[in-house]
Amino acid sequence: HSLHLNPNLVYALLHKQDLFVPFRTHPTFQDVVQNIETVIGYFNTKIEATGTGGSVHTVQDVIQKASLSWPRERIRRFPELKFRYVEEEQPEEFFVPYVWSLAFHYSGLYWDSRRISLFSVRREE
Repeated sequence: HSLHLNPNLVYALLHKQDLFVPFRTHPTFQDVVQNIETVIGYFNTKIEATGTGGSVHTVQDVIQKASLSWPRERIRRFPELKFRYVEEEQPEEFFVPYVWSLAFHYSGLYWDSRRISLFSVRREE
């Protein structure tokens, strides 16, 4: 609902509009693709109505002006997605090797990979 703040997004959608065709009939993406096609159709109509050439600057100018009169009610609103982190019983089984792999690859420190040994943490009961 803030297309006027995203003219480059609109330009990219227009430029790559063929990418969305295969998703029209996919049940997971139909609603989203319908919104995208509504945006594409609106701005294509505005660009065609100008009758000017298709230079990047001209098209971006038309997008900028047309976005000010964009009818926001044409887009279907979706409920806001909410995610919740649920911790595993033993998160260290994932996080310890993951953090060590990050340290190994990105710390800038030299690690002799032949001398690294991985071990499992023993729990005392």
